[in-house]
Amino acid sequence: MRAIVVHKYGPHRDVTSLENFPIPEPGPGQVVVRNKAVGVSFGMSLAIAGKYQRKTPLPFVPATEAAGIIHSVGPGVTRVAPGDHVMCNVDQGGAGGFNLTEAICCHKIPKEMDFGAGAMIVLSYNTSYGALVRRANLKAGETLLIHGAAGAVGTAAIEIGKALGATVIAVAGGEKHCETAHKHGADHVIDHRQQEFRERVLEITNGRGVDVVYDSIGGDVTHQSIRSLTWEGRLLTIGYACGEIPKIPANLLLLKNISAMGFNLGHFFGWSPGGKRADYVEVVDEITAGVLKLYTEGKIKPEVGASFTLPELNEALDAVLERKVDGKCVITFGEDDY
Repeated sequence: MRAIVVHKYGPHRDVTSLENFPIPEPGPGQVVVRNKAVGVSFGMSLAIAGKYQRKTPLPFVPATEAAGIIHSVGPGVTRVAPGDHVMCNVDQGGAGGFNLTEAICCHKIPKEMDFGAGAMIVLSYNTSYGALVRRANLKAGETLLIHGAAGAVGTAAIEIGKALGATVIAVAGGEKHCETAHKHGADHVIDHRQQEFRERVLEITNGRGVDVVYDSIGGDVTHQSIRSLTWEGRLLTIGYACGEIPKIPANLLLLKNISAMGFNLGHFFGWSPGGKRADYVEVVDEITAGVLKLYTEGKIKPEVGASFTLPELNEALDAVLERKVDGKCVITFGEDDY
């Protein structure tokens, strides 16, 4: 099989190489997945650079969100069987023809589901569902403000917010990204390149503010988002795409009884210090089941915005980092990769 390998941390174009390897053999509790699609994300670039919240031991094959077909299973595996279509949250190994992972990291998907959609759901939709349902407890009739609304987690948050009965205000930059947010169901879209979002939010809500903010940006966006919340609103912080981790002003939390909370899906994958994936199987399965239910009901429609081949991984990362992709960017595999 072919795989992208990182032998040292650094800029992706400097440290990745395409190499050949034997197909792995599964041990007890493990499976080998024939990859069909894997997600490319901002987080992948951080992992390759050695700047992610957890450092993957060198050398490694990047990509943690994959979808494909079970190729083989090890002793004791009953969760999945050869031939099953699955999506997987893997520690590493997505950017290769086959990946070796724990069976508990795999979730069966409908045979009719596109593998690109599976690669998007397993991390992007699960993140948005876990954040909005498990943490923020978003309710029908509430108002939800979403930043980065044209990206993978942003479009997922729009669709999930609408499925939960919320009014969704989406923030994106530029006409193309705003159109994407509209297409995925946002009730209102703000182009932050044309208008200060806080001002427009207050106009839309008649001065009330929003109940929940979904913030994947950080920096001053977080500060202005807090000021856009209504009484007893909730701030969800899930990432810092702008590169600046904000210092939250506690006095504003006090004045309006605001709750500030984070959601880190990776913790349930065992990616936090001392964390074990096996301790959270039920949590991840519950989140995944909730998302798959929305999918089968037709309430979410994962969008693959761009598709590249395995040798084009660097081009795919460039497209993501330059914000040229709406929805999910994926790598798909050809016969040469196996």
